[in-house]
Amino acid sequence: MRSSKKKTTRFIAMWDMTGLECLINVTAIQKEHEKWEKENIFRILKDQIREVKPPSVPLDKMILRARVNSQRHYEIYTFDSELSEKCIKETFESDPQVIVDAIRNVGHELYSDRVVKKTQVIV
Repeated sequence: MRSSKKKTTRFIAMWDMTGLECLINVTAIQKEHEKWEKENIFRILKDQIREVKPPSVPLDKMILRARVNSQRHYEIYTFDSELSEKCIKETFESDPQVIVDAIRNVGHELYSDRVVKKTQVIV
């Protein structure tokens, strides 16, 4: 009997006050690295490898960009989702507040310069 369980994918999302800047499929990158290491394990052990590994997540560059552009109030989160990359991007276009709130609730904050409205008291 087959399981009807949907496949979960890990993503990193970076957005600012103007919308989604990037969505990275971490699961796909991890699979590329595992495949590369499996194909090259003996060459790695023999110290004969000169090839470059597949690209990795540029998290340090993303955080640097967010810090340098603090006026844009970037947020970077990692999260797991059963939604496709296409569906997540479409939701950012059609209803960004819904997807941002969902990611904030289920995701892990890596960086946030979020503007939170302050409560004003009128005396």
